[in-house]
This record gives sequence, structure tokens and C-alpha cells, in this order.
Amino acid sequence: MKSRTKVVVIGGGIAGCTTLYYPTQEGWTDVVLGEWNDLTLSTTWQSAAQVKHFGMNQTMVGQKTYSIQLYKDLAEDPDYPINHHHRDGGIRLANTEAQMQGYRHFASMVRGMDVQFEVIDAEECARRHPLISTENLIGGLWDTMDRDIDPAQLCQALGCRARKAGAEVYRNTPVVGLTQYNDDIWTVQTEHGDIDCDKVVNACGHRVNEVDAMIGVHHPVYHIGYQYFLAEEILAIRDAGHRIPLLRCPISDYYCRQEKNGLLLGFHEQDCKT
Repeated sequence: MKSRTKVVVIGGGIAGCTTLYYPTQEGWTDVVLGEWNDLTLSTTWQSAAQVKHFGMNQTMVGQKTYSIQLYKDLAEDPDYPINHHHRDGGIRLANTEAQMQGYRHFASMVRGMDVQFEVIDAEECARRHPLISTENLIGGLWDTMDRDIDPAQLCQALGCRARKAGAEVYRNTPVVGLTQYNDDIWTVQTEHGDIDCDKVVNACGHRVNEVDAMIGVHHPVYHIGYQYFLAEEILAIRDAGHRIPLLRCPISDYYCRQEKNGLLLGFHEQDCKT
């Protein structure tokens, strides 16, 4: 393990692996990542891993367009391909004319970015998704790029590319202390030795404040009681002849997508436990 480096990233989830990857693409190869267990074991592992194109403004859409292209590039890498072939498309539902008008505005806005969305009526929603009821449904916004990804494979692929560029990944290396000196140099203390560095990145997901506490800092990050569940095989999905689109419902605030021949369904609770 190195004793001196430019950047130490703490945390091996999607935030940490992405933070490790990008400096190497800009020529910063003297970077390391420390993870208390294995990559993507904690917050990221629990993700439902939807990859959407929809965003509230052009900046967000641009970032997601970039991410989708990066994931496509990773999926096509013969040295470390990832599972990103479920490009099933997705429908964002609407039950008011105001929502439909918002979708029309959004589709028009992103067309100039060469991003294609389609506003469809209720009957077309039902044609594309065999489980949809059109009761109280006006229509939806179709995104042909909606998909899901394997979060564990994604983290491993980003880590692989970073290591090829010169970065190092230290698994099973818990950080136990942080010290910053007057010259702004940091010492990251781990169970396997100390590392001096210029920059420290705290990418610890829901455990971020455990690291913050080492330097007397607290961030407003809270655990949210959240769950999704997996349905058993559904005959309409099994017999559809194709993978069914992902659904997002801002009306009841849920999402669902195909998982094998069943569904993965998750709700965004408004008064959830923290």
C-alpha cells in the first residue's frame, strides 16, 4: 500500500468508484481508493439501478446523456463488459393535462440536445406495457433509452479502468482516522497503515458521517427507511415475447421494471422513517 499519494477516495460504491475513475481520465494517476470491505457492498449494492434520461433541466439531461454513453462504452469493453443490455424503454405516466403539457415542453426542450422523447396517449401506453390499466390515465412520456444496470458490475468496471490508468484500490482497508496539518496535507489512517495525501474525498454513502466524525464535521445526510420488493413470475410478462418497459408514476410516486419474468416494484414514501 502506498504511503503517499495525491488523492485518497474513501468508499467503494458508485460515488467512490466514479470519483476514482475521472481523475485518471484527466491525467491524475496517483490516486487511491480505500474501502472497508469490498466494492459496491453497501449503499450501491441495494440500488434498484434504474438508468433514466429524464431530468428537470438541460444540465441534468446532459449529465445523464453522458452517463448513458459511458455505460454503453463500458458494456462494449471486451476486457471488462458489464450488463447494460436491458434497454427496454420507459413510460412516465400522467393523469392530468398539466402533466401532459409539461411532458410536451420537456420533449421540445431536449430535442435541441439531440435527445428524443415521445409523448403518447393512454392507449399507446397500454399497447407498449401489457399490465397497464388506462383508467384515469391520460398518457405518458416515452423514453427509448430507459434501462437498468448491474451496479456491482458497474463499480468493478470503473475500478478496473482506473487501475489500468495507474490508480490503486485497497479492499478490506477500513479508515480509522483523519488528520489535516497546517500545510493542508492529510494523513489517512487505516488498519493497514497511513497514507499522506493532498486531497481526501468522502464517498461513503449512508456512512458518510462516520468519516466526518473523525474531523468533527457533520453533513445533513440521513438514512431513509426504504424498500422495494420482487414479484414472482407473471404470465403476461413471461408470454409478452419481449422485455416490458420500465414504469415511473409521479401520481402515486412508484416505479417498476421487469426482473426476470416478474417485477421489481418500489415506492417513494412521503413520510418515511429516517
